[in-house]
Amino acid sequence: MRNVPSSMSDRAGNRSIKQFLTFSIIGGLNTLIDMAVFTLLIVVHTHYSIAQIAAYAAGMLNSYMMNSIFTFRNETAASDKRGGVSRMLRFLLWNLCMLAVSLLLLVFATEWIGLHELAGKAIVTVLIVALNFYGSKKWVFAGRKPVERGGMS
Repeated sequence: MRNVPSSMSDRAGNRSIKQFLTFSIIGGLNTLIDMAVFTLLIVVHTHYSIAQIAAYAAGMLNSYMMNSIFTFRNETAASDKRGGVSRMLRFLLWNLCMLAVSLLLLVFATEWIGLHELAGKAIVTVLIVALNFYGSKKWVFAGRKPVERGGMS
């Protein structure tokens, strides 16, 4: 076998692993916030769809702040203010999609399968994590590629 030196793709792969681990840790915190708000609202007899929206919003706010600072900081640091506004809008749009998917799955789990709201919420949360990371990495927090200079001015 040929000994291949560390390449840019190896470094990018290692960075992706580190980002996924950081994203997962922050996601755990987001999940705790989300579940706490959801549980509190269910205990006070709020309909599960309203509880899901409020809980998801609380976790989403924490997610944006923490992932901007810790997980995708290299990408966010490279962006200017305009890029930050665009990133925030992508984050909001992506998370509204994730909220819609999670609501549909929660309705399916509770209404069609007959699971308790908290059990349904736990299952839905597990399913959404991987999809949310992928979209966050590839679209929401994707760093802008430097534009090559040269050619015609």
